[in-house]
Amino acid sequence: MANVDSPFGLRPHNKIGSTPNGNGLTPYKIQIPGVAGSSSAIYQGDMVIPLTNGLVDVSAADGGSVAILGVMGGCQYTALDGTPTFNNYYPGTASLKSGTEATVFVYDDPMQVFEVQCDASLTNLATATALIHSNAEGVNFGSTTGSANISIGELSVATAGATTATDNFRIVGFKDVEAIDYAAAGVVALVKLNLPFHVATTGI
Repeated sequence: MANVDSPFGLRPHNKIGSTPNGNGLTPYKIQIPGVAGSSSAIYQGDMVIPLTNGLVDVSAADGGSVAILGVMGGCQYTALDGTPTFNNYYPGTASLKSGTEATVFVYDDPMQVFEVQCDASLTNLATATALIHSNAEGVNFGSTTGSANISIGELSVATAGATTATDNFRIVGFKDVEAIDYAAAGVVALVKLNLPFHVATTGI
């Protein structure tokens, strides 16, 4: 069966430990009166990082080295014309009314498992299975295509298999194992954030 090669960033799947999966979202401020928010867009499925001013921002394209707070699920802000707006992405300060609050809703449970598409072939079942329990980085996070405003972030297969503690993903399995074409791009991996901010003991 052919894989569907259509990146979507990170998407909630289940939780480590088979505990109830509520897919809960926590609100975080990305802009407050007197402190402008990020000028960068954050798309649904992008990774979000904490800032020293108490706000949040989008991660680097590969996840970066700052502990990941969680994954963007949606946003609430006031548009330039004063309209209260709920959206599946944060458009950046250029689309927000100055001096208003903006909130992003984040999947921030450290035990959350996410689906993420792999950016290249995994060759075969044995090769893919050998990647389980290893770490990997992301690629193309903070970007989108077309008008869907969904992240096109993926798991970088070239970095998979690492033991590096600062890599952002821990591979815990693969989705639809029996129906995957491992020789093609588009395999969906199951990952958790390797060192999420709410587990890290170092603040910012």
